[in-house]
Amino acid sequence: MPTVNIGSAGVVLLRDGRKVTFVAAGPDDGFPVVYCHGAIGSPRWHTPGLDDVIEQLGIRYLVVNRPGFAGSDPCPDRTVADHAGDLGELMSILGYGRFSVVGVSAGAPYALACGWALAERLVGLAAVSPLGPPDGPGASSSLRYKAPLVPFGSPQFGPALAHLSLGALGLRRQTCAQAMIDDYLVCRRPWGFDPCELGIPVTLWHARGDRLVPLAHTLALAAAIPDCEARVDRRGGHFFYSRRLAEILGPLLPDRAESEHAAALLRAA
Repeated sequence: MPTVNIGSAGVVLLRDGRKVTFVAAGPDDGFPVVYCHGAIGSPRWHTPGLDDVIEQLGIRYLVVNRPGFAGSDPCPDRTVADHAGDLGELMSILGYGRFSVVGVSAGAPYALACGWALAERLVGLAAVSPLGPPDGPGASSSLRYKAPLVPFGSPQFGPALAHLSLGALGLRRQTCAQAMIDDYLVCRRPWGFDPCELGIPVTLWHARGDRLVPLAHTLALAAAIPDCEARVDRRGGHFFYSRRLAEILGPLLPDRAESEHAAALLRAA
């Protein structure tokens, strides 16, 4: 039995036997948009106003939990690119051929990986408040998260990162800190692809007032990705995604994606 749905939640078994959990919202026949969650997992996925935007746009919104989060099995030694393969397999099992992807903060690298691994299946791709790669094209010399300067690899490194992230977001420690730490370390290693190899148009979103991920990450990525548009919110902070939902998600629908791409080509001409 490949998938078991419990209300709006589901579990998929991949070919290698790992479980991947997800939550779905919106009409069953809505256009599928995969949401790649941030560093703490999916507790904050249901942002204010999301239900209204999903209904307005007719979106089937799928929040997929990465390894170690919310019942998804761990995947040791994985890369960012590996998760794109998991998402592609999951969407095939669910019966979706074409879909769009949006990734926020620590989820943005995984959304970009889909643009590399699943370009022929993607209608649209957006990365919001993205982390850049640790090196190579699109890398930024600025800190990934403004964290206490604890030496990498020291016994204090993991607890310090967990304390920073949980405290900054006002979350209780019951959040899965180990999954968050592992996920962060995956993004600190080579991603398994270069942003300059993406084969589809990409929209990057960032807020000038972001205190967790510097704007330099988006600017470096925008310079590296061949077909990319960077949009900067002049007023928002790291969590401005919930305030710009319709603007970010709307262009990921099939008709809008085509018109947005054509407009971008005209602006570049």
